[in-house]
Amino acid sequence: MNYFAEHPWTIGLSLAGVATLLLLVGLRLGSIKWLLSSLAPLIGIALTIAIAWFAVTPAEHAVIVIQNLVAAAVAGNPAAAKACFARDATIHMSAPEQPGEDRARIDIAFDSFADRHRIESNDITALQATTTSEDSAIVDLSCRTQTASSYGTVPTRWSFEVALQKDGTWRIVRIVWRTVGNQKPSLSLL
Repeated sequence: MNYFAEHPWTIGLSLAGVATLLLLVGLRLGSIKWLLSSLAPLIGIALTIAIAWFAVTPAEHAVIVIQNLVAAAVAGNPAAAKACFARDATIHMSAPEQPGEDRARIDIAFDSFADRHRIESNDITALQATTTSEDSAIVDLSCRTQTASSYGTVPTRWSFEVALQKDGTWRIVRIVWRTVGNQKPSLSLL
């Protein structure tokens, strides 16, 4: 279901091909039955698009969480940024296999956005979300950020795992800080 909600054109184009084929056969044979049968795939296309329009996939939930996180960080609002995280969230440097730091380290990092690492400008250069299960998604984020402590704009890449919590909210459970500039990041940068 999530695949078709995230990629409605896959099934939509297939159904359009079937409808076209049935229409052409109906026209060639002069058969009303074949012409009318071409309506069924068109109805299927309409239903697919309707489902995709109204269904909110885990990837879409995750993008909303990440957009809220970025907006809070840019605004220098640590409380709003921290609200995007699960209680047991972790942060990993360069790869998810690396040992992670706990939520307390994440909180310290976001507290620094109010002063030392205050964001002066931020441009999102890439935002890609993928549903991994019915209750989780991965978001890859790339941005160019200038902070009060940086010398100009610095490109960074991040991966976020966002999951549905028991209380029905979507929160970040893991951050992987992939790169800063073209280098592996270190905890000392937080």
